[in-house]
Amino acid sequence: MNKMKSILIYGKKDSGKSTTMLEVCKRLKPEKVLMLIMPKKDEAKKNETKEVSVENIIGGDGNGTYIITIKGKNILIVAGATTEQKIRITIIIEICIELNIEIDFAIVAKRLHERTENFHTEDELEKLSEIILKEEIKKIPEENYKEQQSWKDRIDRIVKLTLANI
Repeated sequence: MNKMKSILIYGKKDSGKSTTMLEVCKRLKPEKVLMLIMPKKDEAKKNETKEVSVENIIGGDGNGTYIITIKGKNILIVAGATTEQKIRITIIIEICIELNIEIDFAIVAKRLHERTENFHTEDELEKLSEIILKEEIKKIPEENYKEQQSWKDRIDRIVKLTLANI
């Protein structure tokens, strides 16, 4: 089996990581979007998935972790930074394995500086996959940021690289 490939999106709080993820996912036109539901440690519920629309990737009732299916391949989308979700990327992958979901590719968000103890998202992701792009997201201050060439270039780069590697 080939080593999974991934893209690491990182930036400061409110820099546009989740917004970037949503736009990338919309442009990828997934056949299916599953929200990964991971109960808190003290809850008796099990890990599960729930089918949602692509718009749920941010602003929905989810925690920020999704699996989208494109061309029959499963892409793990961690739109909410792992430190914000309070769950390490290794644990997220283990939950996918437990649910019998094979991950073919991953796009993972992380904060620019992870200050939470035991969080080393980039190091963990490098052990789990080949990181083919590390993209620092900087906030585009303009109100019409989606019209800016830097926004269009960012989305195009991530979409093209994802499609070329699944």
